[in-house]
Amino acid sequence: METIFETGCPFMAISWLWYFIAVIISFSLGALWYGVLFIKPWAKALRYECDCGADLSKGEKCICKPKASYFFTMFMQLVSTALVILMYFILTPISIWLSILVVVSISGWMKSNLKFQINEWKRFVTLATIDIGYFFIVSLIAVGFSLL
Repeated sequence: METIFETGCPFMAISWLWYFIAVIISFSLGALWYGVLFIKPWAKALRYECDCGADLSKGEKCICKPKASYFFTMFMQLVSTALVILMYFILTPISIWLSILVVVSISGWMKSNLKFQINEWKRFVTLATIDIGYFFIVSLIAVGFSLL
Protein backbone atom coordinates (compact mmCIF):
# COMPACT_ATOMS: atom_id res chain seq x y z
CA MET A 1 0.00 0.00 0.00
CA GLU A 2 2.85 2.37 0.65
CA THR A 3 4.31 2.06 -2.84
CA ILE A 4 1.21 3.46 -4.51
CA PHE A 5 1.16 6.52 -2.26
CA GLU A 6 4.91 7.19 -2.04
CA THR A 7 4.70 9.47 -5.06
CA GLY A 8 1.49 11.06 -3.82
CA CYS A 9 -0.33 10.08 -6.99
CA PRO A 10 -1.72 6.59 -7.70
CA PHE A 11 -1.29 7.19 -11.45
CA MET A 12 2.49 7.21 -11.06
CA ALA A 13 2.43 3.58 -9.90
CA ILE A 14 0.53 2.33 -12.97
CA SER A 15 2.37 0.33 -15.58
CA TRP A 16 0.95 2.10 -18.62
CA LEU A 17 2.23 -0.54 -21.04
CA TRP A 18 0.28 -3.29 -19.23
CA TYR A 19 -2.69 -0.94 -18.93
CA PHE A 20 -2.87 -0.33 -22.70
CA ILE A 21 -2.40 -4.03 -23.40
CA ALA A 22 -5.26 -4.85 -21.00
CA VAL A 23 -7.51 -2.26 -22.70
CA ILE A 24 -6.74 -3.63 -26.18
CA ILE A 25 -7.29 -7.24 -25.10
CA SER A 26 -10.54 -6.39 -23.29
CA PHE A 27 -11.96 -4.32 -26.14
CA SER A 28 -10.98 -7.01 -28.66
CA LEU A 29 -12.55 -9.64 -26.45
CA GLY A 30 -15.76 -7.57 -26.49
CA ALA A 31 -15.78 -7.61 -30.28
CA LEU A 32 -15.27 -11.37 -30.24
CA TRP A 33 -17.74 -11.90 -27.37
CA TYR A 34 -20.63 -9.89 -28.81
CA GLY A 35 -19.74 -10.13 -32.51
CA VAL A 36 -18.89 -13.81 -32.91
CA LEU A 37 -19.26 -16.04 -29.85
CA PHE A 38 -22.62 -14.90 -28.48
CA ILE A 39 -24.11 -12.75 -31.24
CA LYS A 40 -27.11 -15.01 -31.87
CA PRO A 41 -28.25 -15.69 -28.28
CA TRP A 42 -27.46 -12.09 -27.27
CA ALA A 43 -29.39 -10.58 -30.22
CA LYS A 44 -32.31 -12.96 -29.61
CA ALA A 45 -32.50 -12.23 -25.88
CA LEU A 46 -32.11 -8.50 -26.51
CA ARG A 47 -34.59 -8.62 -29.40
CA TYR A 48 -32.13 -6.59 -31.42
CA GLU A 49 -33.24 -4.93 -34.65
CA CYS A 50 -30.78 -3.10 -36.92
CA ASP A 51 -31.53 0.23 -38.60
CA CYS A 52 -32.73 -1.37 -41.84
CA GLY A 53 -35.38 -3.32 -39.95
CA ALA A 54 -33.71 -6.73 -39.99
CA ASP A 55 -34.52 -8.67 -36.83
CA LEU A 56 -31.23 -10.26 -35.81
CA SER A 57 -33.01 -12.27 -33.15
CA LYS A 58 -34.73 -14.17 -35.99
CA GLY A 59 -31.49 -14.70 -37.91
CA GLU A 60 -32.10 -11.99 -40.50
CA LYS A 61 -28.98 -10.30 -41.91
CA CYS A 62 -28.41 -6.61 -41.34
CA ILE A 63 -27.55 -5.21 -44.78
CA CYS A 64 -27.58 -1.48 -44.05
CA LYS A 65 -24.36 0.44 -43.55
CA PRO A 66 -23.55 1.54 -40.00
CA LYS A 67 -24.54 5.10 -39.21
CA ALA A 68 -22.06 7.61 -37.84
CA SER A 69 -23.63 7.09 -34.40
CA TYR A 70 -22.40 3.46 -34.49
CA PHE A 71 -18.78 4.62 -34.58
CA PHE A 72 -19.46 7.09 -31.77
CA THR A 73 -21.00 4.25 -29.75
CA MET A 74 -17.94 2.07 -30.34
CA PHE A 75 -15.66 4.94 -29.34
CA MET A 76 -17.65 5.46 -26.13
CA GLN A 77 -17.43 1.72 -25.45
CA LEU A 78 -13.65 1.91 -25.81
CA VAL A 79 -13.53 4.87 -23.41
CA SER A 80 -15.77 3.04 -20.92
CA THR A 81 -13.64 -0.09 -21.13
CA ALA A 82 -10.50 1.97 -20.58
CA LEU A 83 -12.02 3.67 -17.52
CA VAL A 84 -13.15 0.39 -15.94
CA ILE A 85 -9.68 -1.04 -16.42
CA LEU A 86 -8.10 2.13 -15.03
CA MET A 87 -10.24 1.71 -11.93
CA TYR A 88 -8.76 -1.75 -11.37
CA PHE A 89 -5.24 -0.51 -12.05
CA ILE A 90 -5.73 2.02 -9.25
CA LEU A 91 -7.60 -0.27 -6.81
CA THR A 92 -5.64 -3.52 -7.10
CA PRO A 93 -2.30 -2.17 -5.79
CA ILE A 94 -4.20 -0.79 -2.79
CA SER A 95 -5.90 -4.12 -2.11
CA ILE A 96 -6.77 -7.07 -4.32
CA TRP A 97 -9.69 -7.69 -1.98
CA LEU A 98 -11.02 -4.23 -2.75
CA SER A 99 -10.91 -5.09 -6.46
CA ILE A 100 -12.71 -8.38 -5.82
CA LEU A 101 -15.35 -6.53 -3.82
CA VAL A 102 -15.86 -4.15 -6.77
CA VAL A 103 -16.17 -7.06 -9.24
CA VAL A 104 -18.77 -8.80 -7.08
CA SER A 105 -20.74 -5.65 -6.26
CA ILE A 106 -20.89 -4.35 -9.85
CA SER A 107 -21.81 -7.83 -11.12
CA GLY A 108 -24.64 -7.98 -8.58
CA TRP A 109 -25.79 -4.50 -9.53
CA MET A 110 -25.79 -5.44 -13.23
CA LYS A 111 -27.84 -8.57 -12.48
CA SER A 112 -30.38 -6.62 -10.45
CA ASN A 113 -30.62 -3.92 -13.11
CA LEU A 114 -31.33 -6.52 -15.79
CA LYS A 115 -33.91 -8.25 -13.62
CA PHE A 116 -35.86 -5.01 -13.24
CA GLN A 117 -35.92 -4.63 -17.03
CA ILE A 118 -36.63 -8.21 -18.12
CA ASN A 119 -39.42 -10.33 -16.68
CA GLU A 120 -38.93 -13.39 -18.89
CA TRP A 121 -36.63 -15.78 -17.03
CA LYS A 122 -34.92 -17.27 -20.10
CA ARG A 123 -34.11 -13.85 -21.62
CA PHE A 124 -32.90 -12.61 -18.25
CA VAL A 125 -30.58 -15.59 -17.69
CA THR A 126 -29.19 -15.35 -21.23
CA LEU A 127 -28.47 -11.62 -21.04
CA ALA A 128 -27.15 -11.82 -17.48
CA THR A 129 -24.81 -14.67 -18.38
CA ILE A 130 -23.48 -12.94 -21.50
CA ASP A 131 -23.22 -9.37 -20.18
CA ILE A 132 -22.06 -10.12 -16.64
CA GLY A 133 -19.79 -12.87 -17.94
CA TYR A 134 -18.04 -10.37 -20.21
CA PHE A 135 -17.72 -7.84 -17.39
CA PHE A 136 -16.35 -10.52 -15.05
CA ILE A 137 -13.72 -11.70 -17.56
CA VAL A 138 -12.66 -8.12 -18.37
CA SER A 139 -12.36 -7.48 -14.64
CA LEU A 140 -10.15 -10.56 -14.24
CA ILE A 141 -7.98 -9.40 -17.14
CA ALA A 142 -7.65 -5.93 -15.61
CA VAL A 143 -6.83 -7.21 -12.12
CA GLY A 144 -4.35 -9.72 -13.53
CA PHE A 145 -2.54 -7.18 -15.69
CA SER A 146 -2.51 -4.63 -12.88
CA LEU A 147 -0.52 -7.10 -10.79
CA LEU A 148 2.27 -7.24 -13.40
